[in-house]
Amino acid sequence: MSEYILVGVIVKTKGYKGEMIVIDIPKAIESVSSDIDVKIGYSEQFSRMFRLTQFKRYQKNGNLKLKGIESDTDANSLREHGLFVLKSDINRRKNTYIDHELAGCKVYNIHTNELLGEIVDIMELPANDVWVMRTENAEIPLPVIDDVIKSVDIEKKEIKIELMDGLMDLEM
Repeated sequence: MSEYILVGVIVKTKGYKGEMIVIDIPKAIESVSSDIDVKIGYSEQFSRMFRLTQFKRYQKNGNLKLKGIESDTDANSLREHGLFVLKSDINRRKNTYIDHELAGCKVYNIHTNELLGEIVDIMELPANDVWVMRTENAEIPLPVIDDVIKSVDIEKKEIKIELMDGLMDLEM
């Protein structure tokens, strides 16, 4: 199993010395170590190894510099490619998760341990994230707040929630 995570997508160059802009960095990723090997490609399987010499994060985007990429022409050849980084080289924000880690997690009632559904989508909203849980009958939005989400175990792919009044009636 791969330990690489898609950090973002290269969309354009910055300047003329090979620096690139990466977008859609998950908010769980605070920073990426420098002077590490990374993969650049359309997917991890169809990628090439590069040495990351610099990574600076700005909100949902970042700037990166790779060893051997010294011009905007070189950098332009990597546009629309993904940046894949080893999990161990990523500094994460506390109590945050990357979308693909949550997808497929089973959701249980914290009091009865009843299986309620499975996480199928994640929406990043200004106030708080919303995880979409698919049940047998509907898709239910779960606000990611302490009153609802009680525990997350990524290794077991389990989430325990508090069923607030009316929560299961919020069909999408």
